[in-house]
Amino acid sequence: MNYRKLITVPIAIIMLLAAVPGFAADVSELERRLDIVSDELDRIKNSGGSGGGLASRTSVHGYGEMHLQTDDNGQSVLDNHRLVIGIHSELANWIHFNVEIDFEHAAQVMEFEFGYLDFLLSDSLNVRAGVMLMPMGDLNEFHEPNKFWRVERPYFHQYLLPTTWQQGGAGVFGSMGDGWQYRAYIVNAVSSLDPADGSKTDGRKFDDTKFIRSGRAQLYSVDAHDWAFTGRVEKKGEGSQFGLSFYTGDSTQGHIKEDGNLTILEGDFQVRRGALETKFAIMKGWVEDTSAINTWCAGDEASCNADVPKEAFGWLLEVGVHLPQLLKWDTTHDLIPYISYEKVRPNDVTGDDAATGKLSSTANFHDLTIGVSYKPIDAVALKLDYQQFFYDQSTDDLSDPDTTTKSLVNLGVAYMY
Repeated sequence: MNYRKLITVPIAIIMLLAAVPGFAADVSELERRLDIVSDELDRIKNSGGSGGGLASRTSVHGYGEMHLQTDDNGQSVLDNHRLVIGIHSELANWIHFNVEIDFEHAAQVMEFEFGYLDFLLSDSLNVRAGVMLMPMGDLNEFHEPNKFWRVERPYFHQYLLPTTWQQGGAGVFGSMGDGWQYRAYIVNAVSSLDPADGSKTDGRKFDDTKFIRSGRAQLYSVDAHDWAFTGRVEKKGEGSQFGLSFYTGDSTQGHIKEDGNLTILEGDFQVRRGALETKFAIMKGWVEDTSAINTWCAGDEASCNADVPKEAFGWLLEVGVHLPQLLKWDTTHDLIPYISYEKVRPNDVTGDDAATGKLSSTANFHDLTIGVSYKPIDAVALKLDYQQFFYDQSTDDLSDPDTTTKSLVNLGVAYMY
């Protein structure tokens, strides 16, 4: 509500009365001017406040997290990782607007998380258009830090899918009854390569350490030569959720004649039975035409490296126990000790004609995390975990000390509002 306008209203009334000479003013003129003031009050009230205006149909929300990380050399880093401000506005009873802006690393980096319109037509069929989060996995769309146990998002979600992944386009979504939901979008495609010409999209690429993560870009005059189809189907039940996600589209943006088609398939489920909760996710990704992509990336005109993988693969398993429920404590607090194990292989199959000297020996790894998450309320989480990394330099044997390269201790404060 604009309070400055409200302050001007009584002043306007006084001026109106003063404008009428004495008590001999024309009564009809006075009534006319009072009607103008009344109409202005109604306009102010309906533009915000309790009158059902736009302000009363708009809400602010968001989330944030701060991390303290200590490595096995005793070096510690404190990072206010992100503060996100979101707005939801009901522009009409069937048109809703959603937007989030992400201020990362103490607001040193700003990202446009998403901004789209929902056209609500029915339970089974609705339309969404704008910059949308890809419906890939169970974390990308709903990634508030109090909703996952670990201090940092699992690398399975960071590198392989990757969170947060947004593109521009349009699509449909809805529910099909009995807990079934779906999303299906046509969006601009990620890019496996970019020219080193100083353009606004310079630097987009796939690589052997983070798969397609660097192929994303903020939608600032990005190449839109290639388009992709993505979607998700999921079923939610009491204490369970099962989902399947996919993405397919070309990736070379017309810079070479080959298409470089990218396809990703993902499946996940969550089950909670009493105090025990289990989460599992698995993915596989394929990139076509890697010989042509890596050959082009090896040239002087490219900003990408010649290390684009042919296939990526990974899975994540997490098991936690809700201690208050297990011990039958009469409390709304939750304390969740958990164990998390993931296999992350962004370079599961090396791309054809990849430059051997540019490939990372630590691209593929296993990660074992043991931690605890304390939630005094559902919107707040205090987290502690210990991570041990096992890099696949030469073997998959986790008992081989040569594959162990680092460990981390993480503390986190997470919240949403």
